[in-house]
Amino acid sequence: RQKLSYRRGLQVAKRKAVEAASTRDNPRVTAFVKWCRRAGIRLHPKIRIGREGSCAEIGVVATEEIGEGERVAHIPRSALLTCANSQAVRRRLLRDDVTAERLDSMSSWVPLLLAMLAEYGLESASTWYPYLQLVPNYGSAGPPMIWSESQRDTLLAGTSVLQSVHTDAENIARDHATIVLPFMQRHSDVFPPHLQSLDLYEQMVALVMSYSFSDEANPDMLHRTMMVPFVDLLNHHSQHHVELSFRDDHLELVAIRTIKKGEEVMNTYGPLPNASLMHKYGFSEVNNPHDVAYITHTTLTEAVSRSPTVQVRWRQLGKEALVWTTGTSRSISLVLCQLSGKD
Repeated sequence: RQKLSYRRGLQVAKRKAVEAASTRDNPRVTAFVKWCRRAGIRLHPKIRIGREGSCAEIGVVATEEIGEGERVAHIPRSALLTCANSQAVRRRLLRDDVTAERLDSMSSWVPLLLAMLAEYGLESASTWYPYLQLVPNYGSAGPPMIWSESQRDTLLAGTSVLQSVHTDAENIARDHATIVLPFMQRHSDVFPPHLQSLDLYEQMVALVMSYSFSDEANPDMLHRTMMVPFVDLLNHHSQHHVELSFRDDHLELVAIRTIKKGEEVMNTYGPLPNASLMHKYGFSEVNNPHDVAYITHTTLTEAVSRSPTVQVRWRQLGKEALVWTTGTSRSISLVLCQLSGKD
């Protein structure tokens, strides 16, 4: 009994430590931490959630040193915001044969987006309400998808990101008009008119693009793409501290190296170049080791035409010289090195 009492007391002390450290910033963070406890999410006692010490609007900071291999968070699958866990949407989607058939050929984001819209509309009645209260209100920041057209055309001029964003906008509008809006109109008891606008849908797409995670090994589309409370509060750096692993009934966030006291706990969104970071998240990383330079066909052929020596090498390379059209950055580098006469 004494041992059990001690363990319970230790658990309470750890929980209060996280809550106390997170209370300094705002009551929404405190409400979220309490919700995590109710949802079965276990957080490391040596962290603080908030703006102080973060590189962004919100982040996670170590209040004491956290060692390599320590578990930073345990998230049960029942706490994940997915289409499968959102009961109102799940029931309607499974009954809606036409939409379900169309979804099989569409992005796995669409079911999650429907769940996000439904839970957003429920407000305080939503299971995930304290979590959704921490979802950022982008305003003028955020991914280029939600920038004004004039901002995109001005700030992204001459980059490969601009065309990608235009393509995104076209795809989003098409999905909204042909799949999402008809579904919401057929189920207006869950999706009243104020949830059916393209503008709100674009905001939700930006959130899902920036914050969702995918369990690619899961064959069920309703479970595959998810919002992971707490983990999506962590910001990105190529020299990250933690990694997320998917288990049968839960997700685990584990430190892969020591996190010093006062350091922001950084996750990774993948080995992405700055163009991809800007496209999906609206930022770039200084001294990004994964950055690449994009060379257009026009630029490359014009450069080749200026040098007789390079033209000869170009003809010698033949079809390999055109591998850049579909190849990897490594393939492109090899071609450019051969064109320049380097090994």
